[in-house]
Amino acid sequence: MIQRSRLTPLVALLVLVTAPAILCLTAAAAYGQGVASPGPRVSLGTDSRSGHQSIRIAGRGAPVYPTVDLACDGKRWTLTLTRSEDGAVYELSRANVELMLNAFECRLFLPDQEVALAREQLWGAWAGPTRGPGAPTVLIGQVVDVIDSNTILVNLGERSETVRYIGVSSQENRRPPSPEAVPGDAVQANRQLVARQQVRMELDTLERDRDGRLLAYVYVADKMVNAELVRRGSAEVMTVQPNVRHRDLFVTLEQEARDNRRGLWADPSEPTTPTSVEAAPRPVTEARRGVAPENSWACPAPQPIKGQFTTYTGGGRCVYHLPDGDRYSATKADRCYATVEDARQDGCVASRR
Repeated sequence: MIQRSRLTPLVALLVLVTAPAILCLTAAAAYGQGVASPGPRVSLGTDSRSGHQSIRIAGRGAPVYPTVDLACDGKRWTLTLTRSEDGAVYELSRANVELMLNAFECRLFLPDQEVALAREQLWGAWAGPTRGPGAPTVLIGQVVDVIDSNTILVNLGERSETVRYIGVSSQENRRPPSPEAVPGDAVQANRQLVARQQVRMELDTLERDRDGRLLAYVYVADKMVNAELVRRGSAEVMTVQPNVRHRDLFVTLEQEARDNRRGLWADPSEPTTPTSVEAAPRPVTEARRGVAPENSWACPAPQPIKGQFTTYTGGGRCVYHLPDGDRYSATKADRCYATVEDARQDGCVASRR
């Protein structure tokens, strides 16, 4: 009893000292979930007039700061006060919003406190219909090996994962071996970007392929490796449903690489037709090899080879798929051929998958 009475003043003092900080963090967290609470509150929103995204500090007696700082995954920048009606409003650029949505962790720094902005809160406010309502799963790991141009081995602490980049196909998978081909180029580009780096992996709807590899958009700091490989011309777009979250970005970057003849598109014979332009008309049916299928998913037995003229990235390039190929069952046929020679004579090149 004597010991308890001696400790009571000390416990009371500790409660008094720590209570304001605990209350402050609790109030900020509660507001992020849409629960009313007294004192300064932080909210995310979109201006109905301008469409700009913003961060607002509001509430009874809320302070108005000329600037506040934001930090996401170690990258820090300053926001300037936009207006002060109904609290302090700080507008964000589109690039800032993209960075925040793709980040693993974001924090708002005020002069007297810092507020963690949960990923679910950010996605709920700004993701929009194209990204889906919920924040995707994100994993952090260390690259321990670069397997090929779009596959890496990542240490996640308790386990290692083979990770395949979503939405891209590499030079080696695309071109048949030839004396002119340099298969190491795309591998070297990938190694340059990720070797021994800490990476952030954003998953999509389908988390693994049929080989058990983890499928991800891979980031080093704020740079998405998948997108950077396409931008450099070290990879082309390969869309596989349902993982299409960043497809529009990839298509735009590939067209930029085509137009500037980077990497894969440095060969003058490669098509550079914009994705919005229809391909030139094909030769009339009577002068062509193969047959038009009745069911685009299934070629007739005498002509089992599938020819596909409409690719994900446009340009009118024809690719033929053999029945034992990886992409055969997932490919719609625009033309069916009896032999590889027939497909080649009709202008098709071999699929590398």
